[in-house]
Amino acid sequence: MQTLDIISINLWDILISLANLLVMFLIVKKFLFKPVVKVMNARQEQVDKIYSDANEDRAAAGEMKQEYEARLAAARDEVDSLVRSAVQTAQRRSDAIMADAASQASHLKQKAEQEIAMEKKQMLQSVQSELSDMAVSIAAKVVEREVKQQDHDAFVDEFIKNVGEKS
Repeated sequence: MQTLDIISINLWDILISLANLLVMFLIVKKFLFKPVVKVMNARQEQVDKIYSDANEDRAAAGEMKQEYEARLAAARDEVDSLVRSAVQTAQRRSDAIMADAASQASHLKQKAEQEIAMEKKQMLQSVQSELSDMAVSIAAKVVEREVKQQDHDAFVDEFIKNVGEKS
């Protein structure tokens, strides 16, 4: 009769283990996943602001170009030769402004994308590190009690499946 107690399954141990797993999941969700999502949303807002600033700069450059072209139209009435040189100068300036605005927008976009990629990489490394720490902790708990090989394999497969779903 005593050997059956060693091999038997204790329902309370299983329920306590499931409760511990649920508590650990809720703690990780509250202290890890929500802050990560908050940081990602903040970074997205920064990127959106950069894009809107770049669009405003482009619109301002377009308005400046239109204003200058209106001045050139008035100057055509005064002197035809002065208008030709003014048009050439205006075209060069507007091209330089547009090229500069496009260059700045491209640079800002590239910088933001690089920062986002770095942030994402750092967050993924942090999550992977924490998951590996959890795996080591779970493995230590499993080692503390005697488990059949079949139960151990099922436990490892389930853990890998759950980790794959959450990441």
